[in-house]
Amino acid sequence: MSDFVTYLEKQIKLSFRERQSIIDFTKKKKLLKNEVFIQQGRICNKLAYLENGAFRMFYTTDSGDEVNTEFIVSKGFITDYISFLKKEACSVTISAIEDSEISIIDTNWLDKSLLRKLAMLGKNYIQKKCLPVLLDYQIIVAEKPALRYQMFENKYPEYIQRIPQKHIASYLKIRPETLSRIKRKFIDLNQLKS
Repeated sequence: MSDFVTYLEKQIKLSFRERQSIIDFTKKKKLLKNEVFIQQGRICNKLAYLENGAFRMFYTTDSGDEVNTEFIVSKGFITDYISFLKKEACSVTISAIEDSEISIIDTNWLDKSLLRKLAMLGKNYIQKKCLPVLLDYQIIVAEKPALRYQMFENKYPEYIQRIPQKHIASYLKIRPETLSRIKRKFIDLNQLKS
């Protein structure tokens, strides 16, 4: 049994038939670094659970720039929640930033009662996990660049080692060169304190 089914059973009450349906319609998939799971502009009808690896959510501007909005580096759901719940076009692309393994359930095959439970779980997940991340993001990007990086590093130290600098810079809305200068200043300051 996957971590996904175990996680679901901790969150919602599943009948034997519902549990079996999830097992039957869930498949494991390995994605290589930079492989896309969900593409901006398409309707998302899949719910994934990150077994291991890391992902980024980003949108592409009209000029072709990619702007990161979220990172997923620990076990949990991966989807465009609004597209998934409202059946609207995805506002983001979700792509692996390292080789990853996910469990995917295609919701087209599930019965309506189980879909309602998953939708309710999705709404609760948004309130508990996504809204705090969004609020953190709004606070971080409202600050000056050096403080943005410092707040990001303090809040998400595990991201610094796992996420490429260009993606962190995009998330913080600064250029990669600016981020390099900020990091050098912090290193220099830490060496002076030692």
